[in-house]
Amino acid sequence: MGNRSRWRALVYVYVSMIAFAVIFQGIPPILGFIISSMELTHTQAGALMSFFAIPGILIAIPGGILTDLYGPKRIAIAALAIAVAGSLLVGLGGSFPVLLTGRFLSGVGAITVGVISPLTISRWFASGDLGRAMGILNTAVPVASILALNSFGRLAAVSSWRLPVLLTAAYSLVILVLFFFRHPGLPEAEGQKIQGKEDFKTRLSSLRGTGGAVWLVCLIWLLHSALTVSYLTFTGDYYSLAGYDVSYAGFLTSLYMIGSLLFCPLVGYWVDKAGREEYFLAGGSIAVALLLLLVPRTGLNPLLLGSLIGIAAAFIPAPVFSLVPRFLPPGQVGMGFGILSTCLNIGALVGPLLVGFTYDQTQNYLMGFTLMAICAVAAALIALWLRLIPRGESSRQGL
Repeated sequence: MGNRSRWRALVYVYVSMIAFAVIFQGIPPILGFIISSMELTHTQAGALMSFFAIPGILIAIPGGILTDLYGPKRIAIAALAIAVAGSLLVGLGGSFPVLLTGRFLSGVGAITVGVISPLTISRWFASGDLGRAMGILNTAVPVASILALNSFGRLAAVSSWRLPVLLTAAYSLVILVLFFFRHPGLPEAEGQKIQGKEDFKTRLSSLRGTGGAVWLVCLIWLLHSALTVSYLTFTGDYYSLAGYDVSYAGFLTSLYMIGSLLFCPLVGYWVDKAGREEYFLAGGSIAVALLLLLVPRTGLNPLLLGSLIGIAAAFIPAPVFSLVPRFLPPGQVGMGFGILSTCLNIGALVGPLLVGFTYDQTQNYLMGFTLMAICAVAAALIALWLRLIPRGESSRQGL
């Protein structure tokens, strides 16, 4: 086992996070095609992103607890099967309600994968390099998003918006087969298994005793998710309306993820060396807020502006994912990442709906980018508050 095995485990978990991300972010680059083909409003279009998040609000915490109890392999295989079914429903659906149902099922599967992945990494890297591992893991979403934003629109233009959705289903099926035969499991002995219904209820009831610091970390992630999903959902449309062609608009949007791809591992390394995660969170969030305010208000080069937003946003994921296992005992880490995923999905639900609604009311994105900036400022303030909470056992017992 040892060092080599844990990095191999990271590779397996990484490819599963790619599946999560391409399902999650596969809609924004083809949103314009779906709107015109299905005759949707912008609010309905935002709902396609938001309905992906609803199951995450409902099942992320139970999914994390079940993973704590039964291990990641069984839960991951079941989750991927549901994600494949949901993606097929979206890709083959002929009405808005069918698309919403498919996105809901896709969310059940993909979001459960998103809970399992950081839990697995936190176990394999408990002895060290956790920040670096989480930084690398968090490049999976940018990699998949960059791929989707720069290719899905072109595929939709030359064929149909359904083609990229069906390709995400095919990729998820490949990962399902891989996990069936080669899932890395956990480094601990297989004894951490079946405990039955009573243990699940006991774990669920222990939710109240989770330290308040964990909830603050998760609230930061909620706000960051709201602005990130809103940005990725509507920025391409903003630039298309400004006169850029659909491919270049998708590229400008993908700069947000390119920054994360390049800088997340570096930020994770700095977190391992320096600690002080709260300062990384506050500084990155303030920079994101200022830059978002500039997007609809200035004539700055969008290439430069998008790159700077991506770099600033890269300072958020690794500190968040490193803090959760540090505030919880090992047996509750899955539940902690379940809470984190629940908050992520609340943000993903509310953010696009609000931004889409403001566009329908005003016919511009000025208020939408302002709402994103407000989320970033709130995240920075919570990060500074979090710095006042002592680490160690006291932080695990509550505020």
